[in-house]
Amino acid sequence: MFKYLKSRRILAALTTMLTVSTASIAQDPAATGEGQPSLFYTNTTFVIVLLLCLLFMVIAYLLYRVKSHLDKIIDDQTEGGRELTRYERIIKPWLKTLNPTITSLLIGTSFGLVAFVQGYKFGMTEVGVQKGYSPTQPINYSHKVHAGKLQIDCKYCHSTATKSKQASIPSANTCMNCHKYITLRDKYDGKVSPEISKIYKAIGWDPEANAYIPNYKQKPIEWVRIHNLPDLSYFNHSQHVVAGKVECQTCHGPIQEMDKVSQFSSLQMEWCINCHKERSVDVANNKYYEDLHKRLKIEGKTVYTVADNGGLECGKCHY
Repeated sequence: MFKYLKSRRILAALTTMLTVSTASIAQDPAATGEGQPSLFYTNTTFVIVLLLCLLFMVIAYLLYRVKSHLDKIIDDQTEGGRELTRYERIIKPWLKTLNPTITSLLIGTSFGLVAFVQGYKFGMTEVGVQKGYSPTQPINYSHKVHAGKLQIDCKYCHSTATKSKQASIPSANTCMNCHKYITLRDKYDGKVSPEISKIYKAIGWDPEANAYIPNYKQKPIEWVRIHNLPDLSYFNHSQHVVAGKVECQTCHGPIQEMDKVSQFSSLQMEWCINCHKERSVDVANNKYYEDLHKRLKIEGKTVYTVADNGGLECGKCHY
């Protein structure tokens, strides 16, 4: 049976290649340095995985040939032959009775259906969906402290939410309205909080002199965007906040409880449509709908949803 073990040369060659490739990457400072990708995420990942797959196929082939050879030896040395396994007695004869063309079609169709269902599910629930996305920000800003404990109104920082399509990211000047004076030195042995220091470094504030540094080249704080709709969708914050009187938590979840912000809702089309179908418009207490409220009273309607107001029209969000 050892004639089949000549494939060990191939196995040894593959093992050597894999070892050299792994060692060279592991010793590369760029691949192992702090903040750099780990070995698994290097450019050679695909090659390594391919070699491992090939290695396992070679091992499986060798084991199969060894088993076949041992079975043949046992059959030759055992009077009447060895005892057949359940597979050889029942399953293998049954497989020989099947039509190979029909069997191949059935197996291929089954795998195709499974792949289609899984692909469709993946496309509908994973592609472009960032629910739960919670990136690391340049400053560890806590909404739980500011919006929760201190109860700062969301619109104080995101001041354009009532006036614009976008709820703007606050500038460092907005932060400085408070943090010129709030430094948290009492918690850091007389030193300014490391996170607050990042604001000072961006804007050029000297906490010791309590003044801006002259001729300082300011740098923007590079916040990482979390909620991001595709370009084909139109969403206007002011329309929802002012006319619709939608609370921030409706879309963004319990933001006042988040130390680190994550995307709470899927923001998929179905999610928006369901909200438009279920949410009623407060026409009685909103001057924006004063005329509409008068007409509804004449018609005897008490509930008026966003969908009734044209909220399901394609052109409302896609134009």
